[in-house]
Amino acid sequence: MMTNSNKDTLSEDTENWLKRREANEKKLEEAGVWNSTQEHDACGVGFVASVDGSERRSVVNAAIEALQSIWHRGAVDADGMTGDGAGIHLAIPREFFIKHIARTGHEDDGGRLAVGMVFLPRNDLGAQETCRCIIEQEILNMGHLIYGWRQVPVDITALGEKALATRPEIEQIMFSMPRNISEKEAERQLYLISGELRKLCWLSW
Repeated sequence: MMTNSNKDTLSEDTENWLKRREANEKKLEEAGVWNSTQEHDACGVGFVASVDGSERRSVVNAAIEALQSIWHRGAVDADGMTGDGAGIHLAIPREFFIKHIARTGHEDDGGRLAVGMVFLPRNDLGAQETCRCIIEQEILNMGHLIYGWRQVPVDITALGEKALATRPEIEQIMFSMPRNISEKEAERQLYLISGELRKLCWLSW
């Protein structure tokens, strides 16, 4: 049973919490990173960064720890292992891909390095090859140099039965864009390529 003193304490705690929230919202709005008119329910998102901008493994570890803390937002199935999926977004050094480019028999030409993340039908090798050909042709049509493909290593021990049965084959296509084009133009061309690929892959089925 809640006493009057408990009610008063709860009311005071709630009021303090609302004041803190209001102060935080004002601070975020003034910084331009939040707008009250765009407030709505959404999936959980966390941000972890080094204040000095340096690249450190500890930042990645902190992001993984944060991800593990919101596992319930991944719409976990009754088997406890199948979900909608969640992950971390981070920058991968150019040097990492240069090593894989060398394995394809090419050398980095110093242009804008582009990497496409591709999800292929795992159990249909013919469909996989069709998708690769479509992707390569669109990149070549835009005038870019293809280095080759990289098979992304995965750990399937973390997957439930449903996820295991439907998981795709994950590969990356590495290609070079001219270094003299602006970042904005490079993004525009990548957007056009991805849009055309969605249309062509849909029509090919």
